[in-house]
Amino acid sequence: MTGTEEPTGAAHAVGGSTGPLAGRVALVTGAAQGAGRGYARALASAGACVVVADRFADAGEETVGLIEKDGGTARFCHLDVTDEASAQGAVAFAMAEFGRLDVLVNNPNRYRDTTYTPLAQMTTEHWDTTMAVMVRGTFLLCKAAVPELARSPCPAIVNHTSSAAYGVRNWLDYGTARGAVIAMTKSLAKELASLGIRVNALSVGSMAAEAIALGVLEREEQMTGTPEFRMQLIGRVATEDDVAGPVVFLASDASRYMTGQTISYDGGKFFLG
Repeated sequence: MTGTEEPTGAAHAVGGSTGPLAGRVALVTGAAQGAGRGYARALASAGACVVVADRFADAGEETVGLIEKDGGTARFCHLDVTDEASAQGAVAFAMAEFGRLDVLVNNPNRYRDTTYTPLAQMTTEHWDTTMAVMVRGTFLLCKAAVPELARSPCPAIVNHTSSAAYGVRNWLDYGTARGAVIAMTKSLAKELASLGIRVNALSVGSMAAEAIALGVLEREEQMTGTPEFRMQLIGRVATEDDVAGPVVFLASDASRYMTGQTISYDGGKFFLG
């Protein structure tokens, strides 16, 4: 199919009856917290049925609970983004639960177990793990999802990246991985256009949950008071709610004439100076 025919089993999807994503199904990876949780909640609020995929079951189920509390539809699926069978299983889970797949949001992250590390101190294991999660993980989910996305009349892939792609001192692995995702987005957009699948990236600045996990912020109320986060022109780090608008835009028909692009959504961080 070329993105113009209704997929078999589409009636399985429920979701919201209104909204720009009503009746569609989205798979969001890394959806247990931070930007991923924000993406999942936003897509559900826009009417989509959401598969919350993550390796952290308790936090993932919490995301599902928040979506359901808001009146949305979501299911949790355990996912190891570095494992090809697990990636295939997440897509199969979405099809079994909802009968279709329209949107893939790739948000693989490892900020629960990463730190700022100078080159001289970075181990090959540290480097390889970051690449496996962020680059391999994005690749594996795209590979698994494309056959089902191609059957959707409105398919979209949104890849999470970061302003770190443009260079961060003492965070070589993270910045390199984020840059690779931008390059992957452009290549996939060219390759998948014939299938009707749009592929875009969302480059987000510092997230509150990420900063706390890294130890840069000890408490959320400190988010506006440290030099690290005065780097945003807007003067604070991003919250889960901040990422809602752009991910819905990229996943919906509002961006139907847009592919291969990276939206910088970083509070003006990249332009400060």
